[in-house]
Amino acid sequence: MIKELVKDISYDKITLNQALTRAKLVAYKIDNNEFINWINKELNGYDDLDIVPEYREFYCEVFAKVQSSYYGSKDVPIDLTAINERIDGNLYTYVHRAGISNIEQNVIDAKDANEQYGYIDFPIEIVRDVVRIFQRDDIIAVRRRIVFGSLHNILNMTKQKLLDTLLELNKAFPNLEDEYMNEDKKDTASQIVTNIYGNNASSNVGVGQNFTQGISNSYTAKVEQVLNDLRQLGVPNEDISELEDIINSEQDKSKLGTKFLAWSSALMTKAVEKGIDVKVPEVLDVIQNLLT
Repeated sequence: MIKELVKDISYDKITLNQALTRAKLVAYKIDNNEFINWINKELNGYDDLDIVPEYREFYCEVFAKVQSSYYGSKDVPIDLTAINERIDGNLYTYVHRAGISNIEQNVIDAKDANEQYGYIDFPIEIVRDVVRIFQRDDIIAVRRRIVFGSLHNILNMTKQKLLDTLLELNKAFPNLEDEYMNEDKKDTASQIVTNIYGNNASSNVGVGQNFTQGISNSYTAKVEQVLNDLRQLGVPNEDISELEDIINSEQDKSKLGTKFLAWSSALMTKAVEKGIDVKVPEVLDVIQNLLT
């Protein structure tokens, strides 16, 4: 039961989500609620009131999303030290509560998009404070920027804790599948789990824990910037909507170049036929940003 699972985890033959699901069988076999609860939380995610393991907490930079009629929107670094000192929590710390499958998918998406960073928006109350303190009406959002490497660390730490537990249990119960778990054996198993998870939890810090926290990678921000730039260049809204549909429907980014070219050609034809004032060379330059 344990040996095969350890081998599959060690050689990355299964996802971490699959490994935790299979580990449930072991947790129920040894009848250990602490191990069962940890597995369930890692699989399903941590609730707002849960104590979250330290390895799910990490430092973030903070950016303001600034809107301009000239260049659209862009993210700029912002110093929120003054606000941070007045709140119960830490604006520069993020506690990731999502289930492991969600984190694994975030990592895959980031790799496919060749992205290093993701963004997590603060609730509107924080944005209003920032606008008032900085007297900047052009700030439309405030967001944490996370390094996707932090997600790798969550996966690695979870994997190592699971492996440590399974290896220790296998040492104590090499034939667990055939074992009868009397009280002494349950105590032994409990001690193993406690030794590994006993100092696992952090204080429940972070701001926005009672709000929906979604990660949107920086490619999404890039798309938004491009669409804003196209509006400034006079591209009609219906053509921008068509481009947005192309971006959202095509999952394979290697195919986007051909579709962008077809869209641009159709736009040029339309501009000539209907006499629409569109700065075509600049449009092509802006579209190129989505391919870099």
